[in-house]
Parts: sequence; C-alpha cells; structure tokens
Amino acid sequence: MGNGMTGSEAVTVYFGGDAHEAWTNDGLVVSYTGRLPVLAVNEGGRERAYAPRPVRAGDVKADYNESARSAELAARLNSGAVPALTRAYFIAAARAARAAASVGRISDLPSKLHCELSGGLDAIILPELLRLLLDERRAGWDEAMGVVSECFDLRMAGSATPGAVPLGAIAALQQRTASLIRAVNEKLCSRLWDTWPGDWRRIGESAVIRDGEVCTETLCAEMCSRIFCTKERRASSLRSMYILSPARFTDI
Repeated sequence: MGNGMTGSEAVTVYFGGDAHEAWTNDGLVVSYTGRLPVLAVNEGGRERAYAPRPVRAGDVKADYNESARSAELAARLNSGAVPALTRAYFIAAARAARAAASVGRISDLPSKLHCELSGGLDAIILPELLRLLLDERRAGWDEAMGVVSECFDLRMAGSATPGAVPLGAIAALQQRTASLIRAVNEKLCSRLWDTWPGDWRRIGESAVIRDGEVCTETLCAEMCSRIFCTKERRASSLRSMYILSPARFTDI
C-alpha cells in the first residue's frame, strides 16, 4: 500500500469475537464481546504487534489468559507465522484506526490517508475503515462511503485472475467487517439488477461475493474513487463496473 500514513502512535486492533447490532432511537448501535486486543505500533514504516497491558480489575485469571493470548498472537504476527489474510487485516486495521483517530472531522480523512490499492488483500482496509466511521464516528452510510471512496484509488495492471477470499475467514477476524462487505455487495447487486434486470449470470459474475468468497478486485472497484487499469481488464473482469461508472476509469 503506497503513500499511506505512518506514525508511532499505538492503536488497538481487535481480532475475533462477536458483533451485536441494536437499532435505537439514535440509529444503529454496535457493541462487541469476546474480541482479542493487540496493540499496533508503526516502527520504521512497518506495523509491529504488542500485547496490551492487562485492564481487568479483580479478575486476575481472565486477565492473564487474555494477555497471554494477545502476546502469542502478537509474536506470530511479527514473525510472519500467520495466514496472509490475518497479517493484511492487522496492517489495514492499524492504519485505518490511526488515520481515523488523527482527524477531528471525518471529511479531513482523505488528506491524511490517501492510498492506491492493488486489488489484493490490501482491499480489507476499505470495509474496516467503513466500520470505524459508521460504528465509532457515528457517520451515516452515504457520508462514510463517500469518505472511504475518496481515501483510495485502485491501480491494476495486466489481466491476472481476480483474488478471492472466503467471507468466513474475514468474519473470523472481524465479524462486523464481514457484514459490511455483505451490505456493499447487496447495494452493488441492486444497481446491477436495475441495469440488467433478470440477468442473473452477469449479476453473479459481477458481484463482490461469489459462492461465499469475496472478490477483492470488485470490492476495490466498488469502493474506490478512481480506477486505473488496462483496457483488457476494463473489457473483461471490470466490464460491468465500467458500464456502471465509466468516469471513474483511467487507462494505463
């Protein structure tokens, strides 16, 4: 991920657990249980993981168990002994949290965090930043999506096969992020249906979620403000997206 924000501030990245959604008079409120915290510190441009200090009062055993689990996960993240998706999520969540915490107004985020994505695992930062804006900054959907879009561009070369990640694997890392990917997919499929009603094959081939897997290329194409790609890719895997919003595309 190029041109991203760096800094030494420690931010907390949460793994696993459950997300609980409740509609109130003030809108949707999301709470979490059972998440495992890991501190992220940017050291020389690289995110390193650390176990946070114990915070529970009076529950020494639970505190020790959580601290030990956090320390184990932090060590595995730093040594590379985790799946590529887990490492990508840790980096993305840390950068998103650090950027979101650095601004008073979320409209200032694009000036703090503007990156080009490759359409691979780095795509996970898109729904994670969306989660922070919706759940922690209490932004509305359209506002949050607009800010996320302005933060990122998609740059793709060649005609490689789009990457696919099991949605269940994302849910295991961050349940709420997976649910937001579903929401993005539903809104995209609605637009596809409006343009090609009844064309289930095209809709299925152009969706973000296909057979339980997230197409990271399509996720980026749907959520990024600008798309830089070859004419070949524009005419193949990104053709439906190009027809929906041609102004976002630039040939490379």
